[in-house]
Amino acid sequence: MRKLFLILVTSFLLISNLIIPSTVLSEDKGPPKPKEWKGEGTKIEFPSMPTLTIKDFLEGKKPNRKITIWGTLKFPTNAPDKNVPVVVIMHGMGGINIWEEHWMNTFNSMGLATFMVDSNWARRNCKKDNKFKKAIPWCAAINRGMNRIIDGYGALELLSKHPRIDPARIGCLGISLGARGCLYLNVKRFQKMWGTPGLEYAASVPMYPPCNVIFKEDDEITDTPIRIHIGELDTYLPFDSCVDYGERLRAKGKDVQVKVYPNAHHGFDADPSSLFRGKTKMVVKDHNDGRCYYEENTELTEAQLGEGFHQILTQVGFNEWLASATEKKKEKLFKWHRKGNKYGYTNAFILFDRSCTSKSNTLAYNKDAAEEATKLISEFFTTTLKF
Repeated sequence: MRKLFLILVTSFLLISNLIIPSTVLSEDKGPPKPKEWKGEGTKIEFPSMPTLTIKDFLEGKKPNRKITIWGTLKFPTNAPDKNVPVVVIMHGMGGINIWEEHWMNTFNSMGLATFMVDSNWARRNCKKDNKFKKAIPWCAAINRGMNRIIDGYGALELLSKHPRIDPARIGCLGISLGARGCLYLNVKRFQKMWGTPGLEYAASVPMYPPCNVIFKEDDEITDTPIRIHIGELDTYLPFDSCVDYGERLRAKGKDVQVKVYPNAHHGFDADPSSLFRGKTKMVVKDHNDGRCYYEENTELTEAQLGEGFHQILTQVGFNEWLASATEKKKEKLFKWHRKGNKYGYTNAFILFDRSCTSKSNTLAYNKDAAEEATKLISEFFTTTLKF
């Protein structure tokens, strides 16, 4: 029998709207214990929020306590003593890995400082909160990266006060779930609820972000230039959702561009062969509804979903379906979610049409796309951060 080996790919990047996580495990070994990333540079702590549900985030519901997270600030060897531009790097679901390290090395070689934010390690015990007791590792299914938005604001405030950093030249690059942070921290509604008044990023680069949720007022953004990069073959989320979002933002006069790379999959920008036993492509057997489209829905009620429900995002067309569906179908759907809420599952999404779901996803390196992305992003930061 062929020996199965561990592929914690969903930990490396993002399964955008994962409901039931799965991993391929060794017959005689369990998952490796997570480790804190300890790259070169100076570790700096700053305050942020504990793990929030998407519902609490969108309602601006602030918890009674804060937590301390951190980032690692690394200056290039030739950096001056003051007014150094910096790029905040926000990681994918499973933490800092080769994708984030690739961009750190790229920016440092250009003369840019980097601040590698660790959004996971301080939240690794999030399951101790009873309402998250059925959460998958890192509690990533709870908020699908919305905590990254708050972390991004905290990093911006911290760096704007650093004696060697130029507060007017701070950029952001996010990977997958971290890209949701870099993208949506530019939304004025979220900035008002969770950010620092008067502070904005000078540039934003979301790498294959989940754009398949329409949030209320998400087309009202700051003037930060945004460059989204995504592969045409991405199976974790629909690339055209980012194209559509970019068009909505440009219609409001914003400087937003979306670069779609032909024949490129999720994670195309860094070679994962060191993780995939020499392979640069991996097909993961897993349930994923990241290719479905959702929207924020404030019409859901406790009577429908039970006490303490977390759901606030419904599949596009849900209200129309609800108006025409039989009572039996509606009760079946709501019963499933009520049961999930009762036992601590924190799926934020309500899905009534599963034709958009898939059973496998692909991660793959694309040399041509990676080289082009590196060139375009380097030029973008050179221009916007003026160095």
